Amino acid sequence: MISYDEALALIADEAALLETEAVAPAEALGRVLATDVVARRSLPPFDNTAMDGFALRSQDSQNAPCELPVLGSVAAGDVPAMAEEAGAVEIMTGAPVPNWCDCIVPVENVDVVRDETGVPTRITVKAPITKGAHIRRAGEDVQAGQNLITAGATLTPQSIAVLTALGIEVVSVVERPRIALIGTGAEVVRDPATDLKGGQIYDSNTPYLRSALKRDGFDAQVIPGAPDDTADFLAAMAAAKGAKIIISTGAVSMGRRDFVPEALAQLGARTVFHKCTIRPGKPILFARLPDGTYFFGLPGNPVSAAVGLAFFVMPLLDALLGRAKAPTIRAPLVNDFAKKQGFTMFTKARLGADGIEILPGQQSFRLAPLLAANGWAVIPAGVDGVKAGDEVDFVPFERGALCRT
Repeated sequence: MISYDEALALIADEAALLETEAVAPAEALGRVLATDVVARRSLPPFDNTAMDGFALRSQDSQNAPCELPVLGSVAAGDVPAMAEEAGAVEIMTGAPVPNWCDCIVPVENVDVVRDETGVPTRITVKAPITKGAHIRRAGEDVQAGQNLITAGATLTPQSIAVLTALGIEVVSVVERPRIALIGTGAEVVRDPATDLKGGQIYDSNTPYLRSALKRDGFDAQVIPGAPDDTADFLAAMAAAKGAKIIISTGAVSMGRRDFVPEALAQLGARTVFHKCTIRPGKPILFARLPDGTYFFGLPGNPVSAAVGLAFFVMPLLDALLGRAKAPTIRAPLVNDFAKKQGFTMFTKARLGADGIEILPGQQSFRLAPLLAANGWAVIPAGVDGVKAGDEVDFVPFERGALCRT
């Protein structure tokens, strides 16, 4: 058996960066950026007002209270055309500031005289106005030439807002790999409307894997059926052809019905590693098919499958996409936990204001504790236990969800 760190190194050695494609920002949510985004223009592109009010020269307000004539009006989208003179320009939020004006006085801070149509003709400025007041300067948010988003970043709604505000039409992103899921076992029932017979269970593995991948921006195809021998598994592998990554659950351990290694051998696959010093999920298998397809054989217990996805499949996806590794939190434990030395253990845990609680019910068949958990606490291999107050790594279920609750 190899260690978890050795397994990660082998996965990284096998990974080759995927191809790129150009997409519109509106279609780029959740995609991984392939090249840096450099601003081609400034934001805002021109000086504009942060308030409804009147633009003027600050020097004309220094003897306030004082009256100034209203020289005209500028709304958002207009181009100011008033010649410079002592006076004020009515201005609406977001409108360009006339280039001879250097401050804005909010409408509520002046007395306004209007004509019979409601158009302002004169204002009384009640107090001196500071130069630059209520003006949003060109480039105050983004400077032309600024490196805004680096390659490897996952594009978020915030990213898309900036991209579209800058008028960027397309961005280069890494292609999304096709992923196929195969759930094995004659005992597995996929349709929840089907009544269970003796010895049968409903499939939770493929729904979990598919939904967790979807949450991270990937679509996964579930291959129909539940193969329970080598021939049926080979048929399922044939149905998955074209996927960049195939993930199966079950039939990878040492039992007489654990047929996945034999099936891979028949396909001419190269096993990169089989078994790792982790709990849960020790029998995990990673292989490459002759056409380069990546294959993960995850154990069938549901928590083992979840751990395999989070701590083996996701690092491969990060490497294929050139994506930054998901950050972890280092935080103290609030309770003691004992484990067998020599195994890295991924425990159901909850991060709260006081630290990390390792939850009861760590057996790999127990799903219900996941409802109370919000991530995994990683207990290193070289210890036989940890104590309250010890700091350990915490990996949230949801990538980037780093805030304590």
